[in-house]
Amino acid sequence: MTHIEGTQSRPWIFRLRAGLLLLAALVFFSISSGNFVARQFGLTWIWAAGLAFVFGLLIGYGVSRLTRAMYIGGAAIVTLLTTYLAYDFLRNAVGWSQTTSLLLAAVPFVLMGAAFWDFRRLKAEIRTWADAR
Repeated sequence: MTHIEGTQSRPWIFRLRAGLLLLAALVFFSISSGNFVARQFGLTWIWAAGLAFVFGLLIGYGVSRLTRAMYIGGAAIVTLLTTYLAYDFLRNAVGWSQTTSLLLAAVPFVLMGAAFWDFRRLKAEIRTWADAR
């Protein structure tokens, strides 16, 4: 990033990073939840959008209130469960060998671990960025 004399250059808060994938997953979950509840009660798409917004706010509030231990514990459970499901699918449904399945199951382990680690940093950066405004 170039520095112009007399100005303070700060990096843009939404640069490409792994935590944005987790943020996108949370947004997708909010939209899916709002749509699901609206369809269950026979409501219109306007209600679905409103419910998705409410679910998004609730999820954001819940994530912001997590302690460090709760976040790391939840991240570890989701990462290990995802890794196991990938291994189980590759081993049983696809029928690949145990070694190949273990090696390929390491991919979601690394991706999920990086996403949760970066999302925690992204959450702190967004909070700092919002407080500076």
